[in-house]
Amino acid sequence: MSLTYNQLVAMLAVVDSGTFERAASRLHLTQSTITKRIQELEASMGFLVFDRSKRQAILTPQGEQFVSQARETVASFDNLASFTSEGRAIATLVRLGVTELSSLTWLPRFLEASFAAGPDVQFELTIDMSRNLHSSLETGELDLIVVPEMPFQSNAHVQPIADVEITLIGKPGLVPSGKILEISDLQDFNFITQGRTSGFSKSISEWFANYGINTRHSVRVDSLHAMVGLAVAGRGLCITPREYLVPLINSGRVTELLTRPRLPLLKYCVVHYPSPHEALFSRVASDIRRAVDFKKPYFT
Repeated sequence: MSLTYNQLVAMLAVVDSGTFERAASRLHLTQSTITKRIQELEASMGFLVFDRSKRQAILTPQGEQFVSQARETVASFDNLASFTSEGRAIATLVRLGVTELSSLTWLPRFLEASFAAGPDVQFELTIDMSRNLHSSLETGELDLIVVPEMPFQSNAHVQPIADVEITLIGKPGLVPSGKILEISDLQDFNFITQGRTSGFSKSISEWFANYGINTRHSVRVDSLHAMVGLAVAGRGLCITPREYLVPLINSGRVTELLTRPRLPLLKYCVVHYPSPHEALFSRVASDIRRAVDFKKPYFT
């Protein structure tokens, strides 16, 4: 029985995802197919790659040595397969997930610059709530995500990229100009927040809870623009990235509510999991880190 490319890909998917079940989901195969390919690979090599006595997919000593060679082999095969008959590389598809704030600020400029630098990478975009993006990354439906910090699996590659200042905004005249509110003063206000799949809203609610504040949600909405509009209409306070709204704050169309202490910074990162395309994903992650600017709206 000979060793095949599909067997190597299945093995690396198990290693990178941690279980046979997640590997099957990542490759859109059944778990029995993954198991069969691993068994065939082990039969071809004459040794066990995984220690079957453990609940998770733990490599044997021989398996650990084999995996590093397998990664190089799969990467080399993918590079060869990407060339056309004219000797040009076919663009590699990268499935990128971002939150709405990215799509309204740095992302369009990043895509323009990426294409101008050379169309060797094409992006398939998903714009969604951070926790949905995280779930899609873990199941292999996305390759990279740009989200606020949250708990990731221990093998995730996480690059911090920006600290985003957040603030409270509301209807003009809601509080006297320049007045600094204590956190306890916010107990009687209604809040306009993103939905339950927003990692940002979850972390902010937890931060308020540390001060004994149970934020009352008068409206849950997944659109940043809709949240701001509802705040201006007097439906509640909106917790939002500050720099993005500075023109609106300076114009007097919304009121910024200053608090003591100030709201925490929102720490964004770019994340991907180990993959046969490790070099490419690391390069794209570094490009994103250099390009990110949440302070400047794209449409100005």
